[in-house]
Amino acid sequence: MPTKRGTWHLLKLVYVNPPYVSKAMAHFAGDMAVLEEIGTLNEKSVEIIKESLGAKGNEIDLSIGDLILIPVERLPEDDRKLLLKVAQELGADAKLKIVRG
Repeated sequence: MPTKRGTWHLLKLVYVNPPYVSKAMAHFAGDMAVLEEIGTLNEKSVEIIKESLGAKGNEIDLSIGDLILIPVERLPEDDRKLLLKVAQELGADAKLKIVRG
């Protein structure tokens, strides 16, 4: 995944265990993690998210429960819309990750 240095990427992490992929990769036990890039977040949004969750560093793991702790009214409009859309579509088996590229 090509990334620009310093850009914050919002990723969706889904665990899957399809038998045909497992067989093809000679991997018979456990789940596989699939990452899907959802979009990017600006620095201000990430600082607000870090502050609200007590997170540090260049990686933030988010669950559906974490999303309700974020004061979305403080986020820039584009990032707020993105997070609200993702929250509505997030399945029980998925998690989010914010990473600095």
